[in-house]
Amino acid sequence: MGLLDQRGVVITGAGRGLGRSYAKAVAREGAAVVVNDIDVDEAERVVAEIEQEGGTAIASGDSVASWESSGDLIETCVREFGRIDGLVNNAVAYSYFGPPWEEHGDTIKTQIDVNVTGALYCAAHALRHMVAQQSGSLINIASRGIMGQSGMTVYSASKGALAAATYAQAMDAMAFNVRVNALCPSGLTRAHDLAGHNADYAKSIAVSPDLVAPGIVYLLSDLSSGVTGQLLVFLGHKLSLMRRPEVLEHVEERDEWTAQEIAEVLEGEFRSDLQPVGITATAYLTAEARRP
Repeated sequence: MGLLDQRGVVITGAGRGLGRSYAKAVAREGAAVVVNDIDVDEAERVVAEIEQEGGTAIASGDSVASWESSGDLIETCVREFGRIDGLVNNAVAYSYFGPPWEEHGDTIKTQIDVNVTGALYCAAHALRHMVAQQSGSLINIASRGIMGQSGMTVYSASKGALAAATYAQAMDAMAFNVRVNALCPSGLTRAHDLAGHNADYAKSIAVSPDLVAPGIVYLLSDLSSGVTGQLLVFLGHKLSLMRRPEVLEHVEERDEWTAQEIAEVLEGEFRSDLQPVGITATAYLTAEARRP
Protein backbone atom coordinates (compact mmCIF):
# COMPACT_ATOMS: atom_id res chain seq x y z
CA MET A 1 0.00 0.00 0.00
CA GLY A 2 1.34 3.40 -0.97
CA LEU A 3 0.75 6.69 0.78
CA LEU A 4 -1.12 8.00 -2.27
CA ASP A 5 -3.06 4.96 -3.51
CA GLN A 6 -6.19 5.70 -5.56
CA ARG A 7 -5.42 9.41 -5.87
CA GLY A 8 -5.27 11.57 -8.95
CA VAL A 9 -2.51 14.17 -8.99
CA VAL A 10 -1.53 16.89 -11.45
CA ILE A 11 2.08 18.12 -11.50
CA THR A 12 2.90 21.03 -13.76
CA GLY A 13 6.33 21.55 -15.26
CA ALA A 14 7.03 17.87 -14.69
CA GLY A 15 9.01 17.06 -17.82
CA ARG A 16 12.41 17.46 -16.17
CA GLY A 17 14.22 18.53 -13.01
CA LEU A 18 12.29 18.80 -9.79
CA GLY A 19 8.93 18.21 -11.47
CA ARG A 20 10.13 14.93 -12.96
CA SER A 21 11.31 13.73 -9.56
CA TYR A 22 8.03 14.78 -7.96
CA ALA A 23 6.01 12.89 -10.56
CA LYS A 24 8.03 9.69 -10.21
CA ALA A 25 7.99 9.78 -6.40
CA VAL A 26 4.24 10.38 -6.28
CA ALA A 27 3.59 7.56 -8.75
CA ARG A 28 5.72 5.17 -6.68
CA GLU A 29 3.38 5.87 -3.76
CA GLY A 30 0.37 4.76 -5.81
CA ALA A 31 -0.99 7.99 -7.30
CA ALA A 32 -2.14 8.26 -10.89
CA VAL A 33 -0.25 11.26 -12.26
CA VAL A 34 -0.89 13.80 -14.98
CA VAL A 35 2.62 14.77 -16.06
CA ASN A 36 2.24 18.26 -17.47
CA ASP A 37 4.85 20.15 -19.48
CA ILE A 38 4.65 22.39 -22.54
CA ASP A 39 7.48 20.22 -23.88
CA VAL A 40 5.16 17.27 -24.30
CA ASP A 41 7.98 15.02 -25.53
CA GLU A 42 9.68 15.41 -22.15
CA ALA A 43 6.39 14.76 -20.37
CA GLU A 44 5.91 11.57 -22.38
CA ARG A 45 9.41 10.41 -21.45
CA VAL A 46 8.55 10.80 -17.77
CA VAL A 47 5.30 8.90 -18.31
CA ALA A 48 7.26 6.08 -19.92
CA GLU A 49 9.65 5.98 -16.95
CA ILE A 50 6.72 5.81 -14.54
CA GLU A 51 5.04 3.05 -16.50
CA GLN A 52 8.28 1.06 -16.63
CA GLU A 53 8.23 1.11 -12.83
CA GLY A 54 4.64 -0.15 -12.80
CA GLY A 55 2.99 3.20 -12.14
CA THR A 56 0.11 5.02 -13.82
CA ALA A 57 0.56 8.32 -15.64
CA ILE A 58 -0.52 10.30 -18.67
CA ALA A 59 1.15 13.22 -20.41
CA SER A 60 -0.27 16.70 -20.92
CA GLY A 61 1.12 19.51 -23.02
CA ASP A 62 -1.42 22.09 -21.86
CA SER A 63 -0.09 25.56 -21.09
CA VAL A 64 -0.82 26.73 -17.56
CA ALA A 65 -0.61 30.34 -18.79
CA SER A 66 -3.98 29.93 -20.57
CA TRP A 67 -7.23 29.86 -18.60
CA GLU A 68 -8.77 27.41 -21.07
CA SER A 69 -5.73 25.12 -21.29
CA SER A 70 -5.21 25.05 -17.53
CA GLY A 71 -8.85 24.09 -17.18
CA ASP A 72 -8.37 21.32 -19.73
CA LEU A 73 -5.38 20.10 -17.72
CA ILE A 74 -7.39 19.72 -14.53
CA GLU A 75 -10.34 18.17 -16.37
CA THR A 76 -7.98 15.62 -17.90
CA CYS A 77 -7.15 14.36 -14.43
CA VAL A 78 -10.82 14.19 -13.41
CA ARG A 79 -11.85 12.49 -16.65
CA GLU A 80 -9.02 9.94 -16.72
CA PHE A 81 -8.69 9.18 -13.02
CA GLY A 82 -12.15 10.02 -11.68
CA ARG A 83 -11.06 12.84 -9.36
CA ILE A 84 -8.27 15.25 -8.52
CA ASP A 85 -6.73 14.86 -5.08
CA GLY A 86 -3.57 16.86 -5.54
CA LEU A 87 -2.11 19.70 -7.59
CA VAL A 88 1.56 20.68 -7.53
CA ASN A 89 2.07 24.13 -9.08
CA ASN A 90 5.65 23.54 -10.17
CA ALA A 91 5.76 25.10 -13.67
CA VAL A 92 8.16 28.02 -13.83
CA ALA A 93 9.55 30.34 -16.47
CA TYR A 94 13.12 31.62 -16.25
CA SER A 95 13.48 34.26 -18.93
CA TYR A 96 15.97 36.72 -17.48
CA PHE A 97 18.83 36.91 -14.98
CA GLY A 98 20.35 40.30 -14.26
CA PRO A 99 19.68 43.73 -12.76
CA PRO A 100 16.04 44.87 -12.72
CA TRP A 101 16.77 48.04 -14.67
CA GLU A 102 17.68 45.90 -17.67
CA GLU A 103 14.43 43.94 -17.60
CA HIS A 104 12.12 44.07 -20.60
CA GLY A 105 8.34 43.97 -20.69
CA ASP A 106 8.31 40.67 -22.56
CA THR A 107 10.56 38.87 -20.07
CA ILE A 108 8.56 40.21 -17.14
CA LYS A 109 5.27 39.12 -18.69
CA THR A 110 6.57 35.66 -19.55
CA GLN A 111 7.59 34.95 -15.98
CA ILE A 112 4.43 36.35 -14.39
CA ASP A 113 2.16 34.58 -16.90
CA VAL A 114 3.59 31.19 -15.94
CA ASN A 115 4.82 31.56 -12.38
CA VAL A 116 1.88 33.52 -10.97
CA THR A 117 -1.07 33.64 -13.35
CA GLY A 118 -0.62 30.01 -14.41
CA ALA A 119 -0.47 28.80 -10.81
CA LEU A 120 -3.58 30.78 -9.91
CA TYR A 121 -5.43 29.47 -12.97
CA CYS A 122 -4.63 25.84 -12.14
CA ALA A 123 -5.49 26.37 -8.48
CA ALA A 124 -8.88 27.89 -9.31
CA HIS A 125 -9.83 24.96 -11.56
CA ALA A 126 -8.50 22.32 -9.15
CA LEU A 127 -9.92 23.84 -5.97
CA ARG A 128 -13.39 23.90 -7.50
CA HIS A 129 -13.28 20.10 -7.62
CA MET A 130 -11.54 19.69 -4.28
CA VAL A 131 -14.05 21.88 -2.46
CA ALA A 132 -16.92 19.93 -4.00
CA GLN A 133 -15.46 16.59 -2.92
CA GLN A 134 -14.42 18.00 0.49
CA SER A 135 -10.81 16.84 0.21
CA GLY A 136 -7.55 17.56 -1.53
CA SER A 137 -4.10 19.08 -1.26
CA LEU A 138 -2.72 22.03 -3.23
CA ILE A 139 1.03 22.63 -3.20
CA ASN A 140 2.53 25.84 -4.52
CA ILE A 141 6.24 25.75 -5.25
CA ALA A 142 7.63 28.91 -3.70
CA SER A 143 11.24 29.86 -2.99
CA ARG A 144 13.55 31.35 -0.41
CA GLY A 145 14.02 33.97 -3.11
CA ILE A 146 10.97 35.76 -1.70
CA MET A 147 13.45 37.28 0.76
CA GLY A 148 15.15 38.91 -2.23
CA GLN A 149 17.56 37.29 -4.67
CA SER A 150 20.09 39.32 -6.62
CA GLY A 151 19.57 39.26 -10.38
CA MET A 152 16.14 37.63 -10.06
CA THR A 153 13.70 40.40 -9.20
CA VAL A 154 10.74 39.10 -11.20
CA TYR A 155 11.31 35.49 -10.16
CA SER A 156 11.49 36.56 -6.51
CA ALA A 157 8.35 38.64 -6.91
CA SER A 158 6.50 35.75 -8.55
CA LYS A 159 7.40 33.37 -5.74
CA GLY A 160 6.40 35.97 -3.17
CA ALA A 161 3.03 36.14 -4.89
CA LEU A 162 2.66 32.37 -4.54
CA ALA A 163 3.55 32.54 -0.86
CA ALA A 164 0.84 35.16 -0.29
CA ALA A 165 -1.61 33.12 -2.36
CA THR A 166 -0.84 30.07 -0.21
CA TYR A 167 -1.83 31.90 2.97
CA ALA A 168 -5.07 33.20 1.44
CA GLN A 169 -6.04 29.96 -0.33
CA ALA A 170 -5.47 27.99 2.85
CA MET A 171 -7.83 30.25 4.77
CA ASP A 172 -10.62 29.90 2.22
CA ALA A 173 -10.20 26.15 1.65
CA MET A 174 -9.79 25.12 5.28
CA ALA A 175 -13.52 24.82 5.93
CA PHE A 176 -13.80 22.30 3.10
CA ASN A 177 -11.07 19.94 4.36
CA VAL A 178 -8.71 21.09 1.61
CA ARG A 179 -5.09 21.84 2.51
CA VAL A 180 -2.91 24.45 0.82
CA ASN A 181 0.81 24.61 1.52
CA ALA A 182 3.98 25.73 -0.22
CA LEU A 183 7.32 24.04 -0.61
CA CYS A 184 10.54 26.02 -1.02
CA PRO A 185 12.99 23.50 -2.50
CA SER A 186 16.55 23.59 -3.72
CA GLY A 187 17.25 21.08 -6.45
CA LEU A 188 20.14 20.99 -8.91
CA THR A 189 18.40 21.56 -12.25
CA ARG A 190 19.09 23.21 -15.60
CA ALA A 191 17.91 26.53 -14.12
CA HIS A 192 21.25 26.83 -12.34
CA ASP A 193 23.05 26.76 -15.68
CA LEU A 194 20.96 29.76 -16.77
CA ALA A 195 21.41 31.77 -13.60
CA GLY A 196 24.42 33.82 -14.70
CA HIS A 197 26.28 35.27 -11.73
CA ASN A 198 23.96 33.39 -9.36
CA ALA A 199 24.87 29.99 -10.77
CA ASP A 200 27.78 29.13 -8.45
CA TYR A 201 25.86 30.13 -5.32
CA ALA A 202 22.73 28.29 -6.44
CA LYS A 203 24.68 25.12 -7.16
CA SER A 204 26.46 25.32 -3.80
CA ILE A 205 23.20 24.76 -1.89
CA ALA A 206 21.35 22.55 -4.41
CA VAL A 207 20.92 18.80 -4.17
CA SER A 208 19.57 16.05 -6.39
CA PRO A 209 15.86 16.66 -7.10
CA ASP A 210 15.20 13.11 -5.92
CA LEU A 211 16.15 14.14 -2.37
CA VAL A 212 13.53 16.89 -2.41
CA ALA A 213 10.63 14.77 -3.75
CA PRO A 214 9.67 13.27 -0.33
CA GLY A 215 8.51 16.75 0.69
CA ILE A 216 5.88 16.62 -2.05
CA VAL A 217 4.81 13.10 -1.09
CA TYR A 218 4.37 14.23 2.50
CA LEU A 219 2.26 17.27 1.63
CA LEU A 220 0.01 15.26 -0.70
CA SER A 221 -0.49 12.41 1.76
CA ASP A 222 -2.64 12.03 4.86
CA LEU A 223 0.53 12.41 6.92
CA SER A 224 0.05 16.18 6.51
CA SER A 225 -3.70 16.14 7.23
CA GLY A 226 -3.30 18.66 10.05
CA VAL A 227 -0.99 21.02 8.18
CA THR A 228 -2.18 23.94 6.05
CA GLY A 229 -1.05 27.47 5.23
CA GLN A 230 2.62 26.61 5.78
CA LEU A 231 5.80 27.27 3.80
CA LEU A 232 8.23 24.39 4.15
CA VAL A 233 11.86 25.01 3.27
CA PHE A 234 13.26 21.66 2.18
CA LEU A 235 16.80 21.42 0.87
CA GLY A 236 16.92 17.64 0.74
CA HIS A 237 19.22 17.45 3.76
CA LYS A 238 17.64 20.17 5.87
CA LEU A 239 13.99 20.86 6.69
CA SER A 240 12.72 24.11 8.11
CA LEU A 241 9.68 26.36 8.20
CA MET A 242 9.55 29.88 6.84
CA ARG A 243 8.09 32.47 9.15
CA ARG A 244 5.06 34.24 7.71
CA PRO A 245 5.29 38.00 7.14
CA GLU A 246 4.21 39.87 10.24
CA VAL A 247 4.20 43.33 11.71
CA LEU A 248 6.88 43.65 14.38
CA GLU A 249 5.59 44.11 17.91
CA HIS A 250 7.68 47.24 18.42
CA VAL A 251 5.26 50.07 17.57
CA GLU A 252 5.67 53.82 17.93
CA GLU A 253 2.60 56.04 17.93
CA ARG A 254 1.98 59.75 17.34
CA ASP A 255 -1.24 61.72 16.93
CA GLU A 256 0.23 63.02 13.69
CA TRP A 257 3.54 62.10 12.05
CA THR A 258 6.02 64.28 10.19
CA ALA A 259 8.66 62.98 7.83
CA GLN A 260 11.35 64.18 10.23
CA GLU A 261 9.81 62.23 13.11
CA ILE A 262 9.67 59.08 11.00
CA ALA A 263 13.35 59.52 10.16
CA GLU A 264 14.22 59.96 13.84
CA VAL A 265 12.36 56.77 14.83
CA LEU A 266 13.90 54.70 12.02
CA GLU A 267 17.38 55.90 12.95
CA GLY A 268 16.71 55.57 16.67
CA GLU A 269 14.16 53.22 18.28
CA PHE A 270 13.68 51.13 15.13
CA ARG A 271 17.34 50.90 14.15
CA SER A 272 17.76 47.41 15.59
CA ASP A 273 14.47 46.30 13.97
CA LEU A 274 15.59 46.99 10.40
CA GLN A 275 15.53 43.72 8.48
CA PRO A 276 18.41 42.06 6.61
CA VAL A 277 18.39 42.59 2.85
CA GLY A 278 18.32 39.59 0.55
CA ILE A 279 18.41 35.83 0.69
CA THR A 280 22.15 35.55 1.52
CA ALA A 281 21.77 37.88 4.52
CA THR A 282 20.21 35.18 6.69
CA ALA A 283 22.46 33.15 8.96
CA TYR A 284 20.71 29.93 7.91
CA LEU A 285 21.55 30.37 4.26
CA THR A 286 25.02 31.69 4.92
CA ALA A 287 25.73 28.49 6.80
CA GLU A 288 24.27 26.49 3.93
CA ALA A 289 26.50 28.23 1.42
CA ARG A 290 29.57 27.29 3.50
CA ARG A 291 28.57 23.66 3.71
CA PRO A 292 31.06 21.38 1.87
